[in-house]
Amino acid sequence: MFCEWGSVRKQFPEFQRVFAELESKVIEKCNADWAPRTLGYLAPGANQYGRTSILPPLFKDNTGTQMVTWRQYFSSSGHQTLLAGVRTGNVIPEDFKIAWIGLAFPNKQLQISEIKWQIGDRKYGRIDLEELRVYEKPAVIFEEGFIIDEEQSFELYGYVEQPDYQRIIMLGACYYKNIDKVLGNPGSAI
Repeated sequence: MFCEWGSVRKQFPEFQRVFAELESKVIEKCNADWAPRTLGYLAPGANQYGRTSILPPLFKDNTGTQMVTWRQYFSSSGHQTLLAGVRTGNVIPEDFKIAWIGLAFPNKQLQISEIKWQIGDRKYGRIDLEELRVYEKPAVIFEEGFIIDEEQSFELYGYVEQPDYQRIIMLGACYYKNIDKVLGNPGSAI
């Protein structure tokens, strides 16, 4: 579903339901994998795991560099990796699970015209993004979200039309087993 991120609830009223279902699934998975820990949300206590926004340092950019922000520079056009898990083999770090519901592209100029991705050994088909050019703050919201598990590979590929800066923001939530891994300085490595 393509939409205006600023009014996603108006244009995609099922967003709340879809995200609640995704969150329920990832919490169930966290409870099973990280037992006896329970969800402590933003400030987990002892024997709890936490929840925050999806953090850029969990990914590397098109150059293979760990991200600090969602903004990156594409120095060439054509098909290329847009985002990938930060660890060797494009893997998400241990003790992190991601509930991924979509992507936002807040640039005035959208330089990416098509995307596709792979989570683990499952590949997903191509999505043409050119329709997004008619939106002020475009976003792609999935009809069903995805769980990107800890130590699972993730790659997002796309077609870049011309070299330029581009923000590609992962929408959803990140769950972490140990709060110490997210207490570093903003923008620091995880």
